[in-house]
Amino acid sequence: MSDDGRNPGVGRFGTPPGEQVMPSDADVRAMIQASKEVMAVQDVTTGDAQMPLRIRGSLTMASDEAFNRLRPQFEAVGHTPTLRREDGMDIIRALPVVFGKEHAGPPRITIIMLILTIISVFFVGLFHSDTLFIGPLKVVAVQMTGDVQGVARIFGDPILAEHPELLPSPEAWKTTLQTALLYVLALLGILGTHEMGHYLMARRHKVHTTLPFFIPLPLPPLGTLGAVIAMKEPAPNRQVQFDIGIAGPLAGLIVAIPVLIWGLTLSEVHTRQEILAGFPEVLRDQTMFSQEGNSLAYLALKYLVFGEILPSGDRDVFIHAVAFAGWAGLLVTALNLLPIGQLDGGHVLYGLLGDKVQKLRWPVIGLLVVLASAGTLAEMEIVNLGFGWSGWWLWVFLVFFLLRSHAPVLDEITGLDSKRKLLGIVMLIIFVLLFTPMPLTLSIPAALVTGWPVI
Repeated sequence: MSDDGRNPGVGRFGTPPGEQVMPSDADVRAMIQASKEVMAVQDVTTGDAQMPLRIRGSLTMASDEAFNRLRPQFEAVGHTPTLRREDGMDIIRALPVVFGKEHAGPPRITIIMLILTIISVFFVGLFHSDTLFIGPLKVVAVQMTGDVQGVARIFGDPILAEHPELLPSPEAWKTTLQTALLYVLALLGILGTHEMGHYLMARRHKVHTTLPFFIPLPLPPLGTLGAVIAMKEPAPNRQVQFDIGIAGPLAGLIVAIPVLIWGLTLSEVHTRQEILAGFPEVLRDQTMFSQEGNSLAYLALKYLVFGEILPSGDRDVFIHAVAFAGWAGLLVTALNLLPIGQLDGGHVLYGLLGDKVQKLRWPVIGLLVVLASAGTLAEMEIVNLGFGWSGWWLWVFLVFFLLRSHAPVLDEITGLDSKRKLLGIVMLIIFVLLFTPMPLTLSIPAALVTGWPVI
């Protein structure tokens, strides 16, 4: 254990900070003797402080059983075993570290970030109300000062200065606040359930992780960058890593799908002209429309609720804030299921394929580049291929630089059982159903290109 309380590792798990010392001869003998209980040993090699012991041979029992017998005996002398299979031989290595022994302090940062995220998502949720025709900051500023003209000057909004009747009535403002609250509960309920799925499954397998860590971003469309948990030690084997990885998407979908269906029942089907007809006339050429992307699953759920394939021409669902949160839940799940690196989908695919998963890295990057390029060309009005999104460039960057490989496990020999393999295939199918090549598009009227957005 390092001085700063973090878990060090060796080799693929990272080099431990600080000076390492070789284990005593008695410790080495204890680890060799423990290895002989699970392996027909062919040779033993001692090394340096970072990798003090390598034992090769053939396991005499199932790899998961062997690892479970080795681990407490290695930990008793300050080490952790790893299992590999290389060139037809089983290999036990000793890492000079014991994982998961530190005690976490009070989760102050976790709580602070959650509170900030609630505020951030609530603020963005105000924009999702169809009863608010000007920005919520302007409404609050007018309520605090009572000076419509002064607020209009500060925000540079001549339309508000000329049309103070655009301010919401007390009843409309109350509806806006209620909508924002529902949006917070729906979106953070989905994201929180997703992360708690990971956390509780990790606890079940006794793998040390952080609590869910929410990330605020007080900007549309969501108001948050989501939430993450960090594993503070490698998973024992691919089965455990698979369980932890898959628990988040499954838990999130259990909440997201009912939330989306409920939100669609609160939504209405209109053309854009019908929507604009209900807006104040002065704003009709200033209104920007956003179009959420359609996955196969989202299309099916809209058909379930409305009995028709939407969009149909200019006719589509103008979704309630709760529905938007549900749609965002499906999108976040799909993004997490991208089959690469340390994303949930990467864990699933690594569980199914082992180290062969690295061969899929470049095809996935290539697909994202195609989608990002198509979206960029469309936004630059060079050519519209009907698919793609420039936001995929961010994911190309993340995959290329930050998600380069799957998270390592201690026992790489133990693979998935038949039930987990079937579940992994089901999750890949779910990814295809949820994936949205063009998640979000904006239709910006000409008046807003040179003017000031008022909504």
